[in-house]
This record gives sequence, C-alpha cells and structure tokens, in this order.
Amino acid sequence: MTLADLGMIIRGEKIAPEQRVIDNLQVLARVVGYLRESGFKISSTTGVWDLFHIGHGRYLDQMRSRGHISIVEVDSDEVVRQRKPDNIHRPIVPLVERVEMLSFARPVDLIYPLVEGEDPIEFIRVMRPDVFVVSETSEDSKEPYLQTVREFCGEIVVLPAQARIFTTERIRRMMMTGGVEKLIEVRDIISSMIGASNGSDQGQDQYANSSVVSELAQNKKES
Repeated sequence: MTLADLGMIIRGEKIAPEQRVIDNLQVLARVVGYLRESGFKISSTTGVWDLFHIGHGRYLDQMRSRGHISIVEVDSDEVVRQRKPDNIHRPIVPLVERVEMLSFARPVDLIYPLVEGEDPIEFIRVMRPDVFVVSETSEDSKEPYLQTVREFCGEIVVLPAQARIFTTERIRRMMMTGGVEKLIEVRDIISSMIGASNGSDQGQDQYANSSVVSELAQNKKES
C-alpha cells in the first residue's frame, strides 16, 4: 500500500486486490494520518469473513455508509482458532483468500490482515476510527470488549444481525450433509454383505428399507 494506491482508491479507480492491503501498523499509521489531514471520516470494523454471505455484505454496506472511507480488519487464522476453539474446522477459508475476497467487496476500501501474534486491539488503537461498527451477534458487542476499545473510537455502533444466516450454522449443515452421505455408504456396504451371506437380495432389501439412514437420506432429498 502506497499513497499513490490510496489516491487511486479515493478517486474510485480500478486497482489490483493487493493494492488495497495495509500490511503493517506503521503503514496503517501513515495512511490514517493522510486521511485525517485530508478531512476523511474513517469507518471501520473487524471480523473473520469466513464463507462470505449476504449478511456480511449488508453489514459491510452499513459500516461503509457511516464514513467517507472504510478500513476492514481480517482476523488471522491463528486468532480465529483462538476465538473458536470448539470448532477445529475454522477458518474454512484461509486468510490470504479471505483478504482477496474482501478486496472485491464494494463497501471495502482498505484491508488490514492481522499477522500471527499481533494483538487485534492494536489495529484499533493505531487507526482510531471515527466510527467503529460491531455486530450484536459477536463477542465484540459485549461490554468488556467495548470498554477496551471505546477510548480509541469516536463512535461505536452496534448493528443487529443483517440476515438469518450464520457461518457456523452453514458449516454445521455441511458437516451433517457429509455425515449422512457417509452413513448411506456404510449402510449400502453392510446391506450388500448381509444379502451376499444370505445368498439373495432379501436381506439387503430388508435392512436397506428399514434403516434409519434411509429416513435421513429421504430428509436430505426433501431439504
């Protein structure tokens, strides 16, 4: 990220995804200093942005509308694993891909990817946004976190959920779908073995048709 890149972004010119990325706190401080001197109001938010969906898009649009230019932080893979220790599959999308995906989102002007071991609060302390937006569905909307960052923000806005879609729920559904498919595969193998041992298809039909997995498969087709 250079001041020339920033000028192109401000003018709305097309640039490469990597030109929107601020890769360290020193560059962030220079960029923010230039924007403040030029009279720009900075809106910002933080997040994982894993399996990007319509709720993310609406949320970012709300954030961007509260300022002249937006700076969006992206949690590193390490931070995501620390925040979601009960879900070993997160993040689904690695950091480098999440950053590039955000670069194509219209409400996102600048992107700050956390580096491994970096304190997420430092991003906010250095940037000092005029408007900092958090989601009420996030732990960031809880008072302990807000007390920590409030002194660095001109205003904090807590937005309600922008859609009835949650990344965690989508991942759970995908895992369940994969589980049903595996159960069907195991059922078919066992049924074939039973049928072969009986010397006919009778056993296979009996177990296949009475299997709980058959009901799961039917539910899967109907959903």
